[in-house]
Order: sequence, then structure tokens, then C-alpha cells
Amino acid sequence: MIVFDSKRIGPWVCEKAGGRWVEGNPAIGIEKDGKLVVGVTYDGYTGSSICIHSRCDDATATTREFYRIIFDYPFNQLKVKRLTGLVSSNNHQAKRVDEKLGFKYEATLRDYFPDGDAIVYKMHKEDCRFIKDN
Repeated sequence: MIVFDSKRIGPWVCEKAGGRWVEGNPAIGIEKDGKLVVGVTYDGYTGSSICIHSRCDDATATTREFYRIIFDYPFNQLKVKRLTGLVSSNNHQAKRVDEKLGFKYEATLRDYFPDGDAIVYKMHKEDCRFIKDN
């Protein structure tokens, strides 16, 4: 079930993804048997850009509808031009997922995370296959 409880999802995502959830930042998740298994939260909204952070404890829970919703929010509701994600250079699974979703490599930030560099990924609305029909 897709859930929109930011106060619950935001801290849960940041617990694993790093960073600190700030009250008021939106978040969307998937719940199975009352337990969060997938979630995203957003921050850094500038009017034309926003950052996305994610956590996935059960990849089998994700659906095309979930992806449509998490990309619809920034691109169609907020009308941003770009979505930005930061991933530890050592998190190979997260890099694969981001690239599979359609994010493109933009830059490397040296020594950004305690365990190494950050890979900056970006996605523009026209590159998002989950909302092409909107």
C-alpha cells in the first residue's frame, strides 16, 4: 500500500540513506503488513530543482504506480525542471537502481560522505519514462 505519512517515512528513509529529515519535507512510501519497506523523501526545493533520497528494504514491493507517483510529485505538481540524487560512490546497488530508473551521472563530489565520494545524479522531466503520458 502506498502511504503519504511524511513524519513516519522521512526519518525512516534518512535513517539508512543518511542526512536528516526536516519536518515539512514531503515523503512517500510503501507499506507491507504495517511495516515500511520502500520510501522517498524530498528536500532542497529551489523552485526549479529538488533533491530526492530513497530507501528500499524490499525491491519486490516497488510498482510502476509507485514510480509514477514519486516522479509526478516533483515534475508535475512542483513543476521542477530537475530532480537530483546523491549516492555514495561505494553504494553500487543504489547507483544501479538510479541508473535503471533513468537518472544520469552529472558529477562526483570528493569526500562528500564519511565512506567516500558522492555521485550526483540528475533527471529532467523529459527523461522520466514514468510520467511521459502526463
